[in-house]
Amino acid sequence: IGIISFFFLYGPTKCGKTTMCKIWQKKSKAIFLNKKNIEQFFSSTYRKDLNVHHNWILDNVDLFLKKKNDEKLLNFINIIKEKKKSFFLMTSDVPPRQLPTKINDLLSRVLDSLVVQVHEPDNLLLAKIIKKYLEEREINIDKKKIDYLTNRIGRSYQFAIKIAKKIDSKSLETH
Repeated sequence: IGIISFFFLYGPTKCGKTTMCKIWQKKSKAIFLNKKNIEQFFSSTYRKDLNVHHNWILDNVDLFLKKKNDEKLLNFINIIKEKKKSFFLMTSDVPPRQLPTKINDLLSRVLDSLVVQVHEPDNLLLAKIIKKYLEEREINIDKKKIDYLTNRIGRSYQFAIKIAKKIDSKSLETH
């Protein structure tokens, strides 16, 4: 069995995919490609960068593919695969089979990677997300109140952040 060099991480919005990418970027010195810089990267002579850099991150690959960049991504993956020295992490809100592409070779390459799904949070994780967000803003809230909230909000990362932001906003209004 060879070394796994392609990773595909998917899960709901705000579940921490980009944060995980940034952590891996620091540890591996990966080049972080996202919606802000990817068009520029692919329109320039990126082959030069491929000879120098060994680790790559493409955040929100599904959004990139919606712009009909299938061929560019397939070529990029093929070059990385050919070099055999690189690691490539892709993230998406959708699983590989739901990526907006008609190119079977691209889908095959993505499916050949290590695919990891981030699930929706349970009550314990919802409570930790809310608590962490509030602690970063120096807002202390009783555990019973957080438990009360987590039993009554939607089971998503977005809801946890939304309710924490509302608490933050209300605390700013009262102080």
